[in-house]
Amino acid sequence: MKDNYSKNVVIEILKEIGLEAKKIPSQADVKTPDINAWHEKDKYIIELKVKSDDLEETKRERESLKRGEIVGNETPTGPRNRLYAIISDGVEQMKNYDPNHNIFHIIWLHSSGHNDSLLNMRFHATLFGTQDLFSMQRTDLMTCYYFKESAFYSHFNELDGAILTYRNKLQLCVNTLSPNYQTFKQSYMYQTLSKGLCDPEVLREKEGTLIADCNFDRKEENKIISYLREKHHLNHLQTINMKQYSAKVALPDKERKKF
Repeated sequence: MKDNYSKNVVIEILKEIGLEAKKIPSQADVKTPDINAWHEKDKYIIELKVKSDDLEETKRERESLKRGEIVGNETPTGPRNRLYAIISDGVEQMKNYDPNHNIFHIIWLHSSGHNDSLLNMRFHATLFGTQDLFSMQRTDLMTCYYFKESAFYSHFNELDGAILTYRNKLQLCVNTLSPNYQTFKQSYMYQTLSKGLCDPEVLREKEGTLIADCNFDRKEENKIISYLREKHHLNHLQTINMKQYSAKVALPDKERKKF
């Protein structure tokens, strides 16, 4: 959920990094993005999406904790369909506003709540379709970009980048599949946020980073694996699906006072 306060915070952050910014007036008949931003000749439209804890899930957890139960969670860290839908909705709003893509299209994804860092990680995976891979010929896990169906892969013609935020952290993620990629690299936003940004083409030079730059259907995992094996001269390569495990328990009042 977003409100005027969230939009105002984003505008202030943009101004802090040297961009001019203002809200886009809402229209009754069509959904529009939230913010226009610019610096000299570089222009951006930004759609803000704010995601927090699932209220129903939080309610169920509290009820279980009140009964003295241990609440355990096993959460995949990879791409999620629900987050993909949130991003796609933002893309449509920017397309409605700028159908010819004359301005850079940026989606701002803010994660809040108890598991904000995990949510931010899942947004990142959903943007890039990342997959962890393991090979008997390597000692480290490898991360492959665009391995799975992803927002950047599906919306390569409409989405130039994303800004991920949670708590006081901010990262610019770059869609290297966008036809505007080379131009965007020269833009003020890219240059200003270059420290710590996620650009797969830059990371390509880093050992352990792979890019599935092939045209196979992302559901044909075996074909993508075969392509990567041949490309990187690997006899063995397999997927590793990472999860985050957590457990909660409510302490009695007497025990809580000790802390």
